[in-house]
Amino acid sequence: MSETATTQATESDDPTEDQFISYLVTWQQPGTDTSHTTRCLINAADLSRPGDPAQRNELLRKMIAIRHLPQGLAEADNIALLDVIPLCNCMTYPNEPCQFAEYGNTRFRLLPSTPANFEAIHDRHDDQIMGRVHNTLSVEFLTMVREKYSHQ
Repeated sequence: MSETATTQATESDDPTEDQFISYLVTWQQPGTDTSHTTRCLINAADLSRPGDPAQRNELLRKMIAIRHLPQGLAEADNIALLDVIPLCNCMTYPNEPCQFAEYGNTRFRLLPSTPANFEAIHDRHDDQIMGRVHNTLSVEFLTMVREKYSHQ
């Protein structure tokens, strides 16, 4: 086995390996009417507050400014985000099919559960129950699970 192959095998077994989160971002420069849509990747290790959309949006704005604006204007303040849509982890590269495409690209779903007035968050990957939650909180909890775990 070559040294490169050994290094790659060792790196892929590392549990602290970088995890990239993919977003489809619609943005524009303030003062213009033209909007653009682009795919952006964020390294989860760069997020000190993983559930904070403000920090995520700041990273996205910086990345877009660096990639799409001239050198003198490449600052996050020169980007206005119009829409940020998280994409599943299995779609980080273009033209890569999502294994959950037939389910609307969603891995987790809500199903009725016992006791009464509870719902279960099911994982389509291994058909395990992620948790049970009262139905008044189930949609909010499902949103958090989808945001945190996506298709990992």
